[in-house]
Amino acid sequence: MWSSLLCRRGHDMVKRSGMKGRVEGMDEKNTDYSAKKRVLLEQGLISRQALELIIELETELDFLSKQNESFRKALRAKSAQSPRMATKLRDALYE
Repeated sequence: MWSSLLCRRGHDMVKRSGMKGRVEGMDEKNTDYSAKKRVLLEQGLISRQALELIIELETELDFLSKQNESFRKALRAKSAQSPRMATKLRDALYE
């Protein structure tokens, strides 16, 4: 249930942001999840199994965020190497 909820939330954030640059609010969301986890732990509302799952999901989220940033840097570097042609110029040349 948690993973499907997180996947849906992540998909909605990506969809809303249009994937231009970084996903808006991603770092803030990660911090927000940690704060919510801390509050629930302090109140004793998280079982041991749930805590293990949350920690595993946080680890995966951190890994995927770093991997995503790495891919973005590589893509930016690759696209900076190739010369670009203005759309109007390209369309005129192909006519």
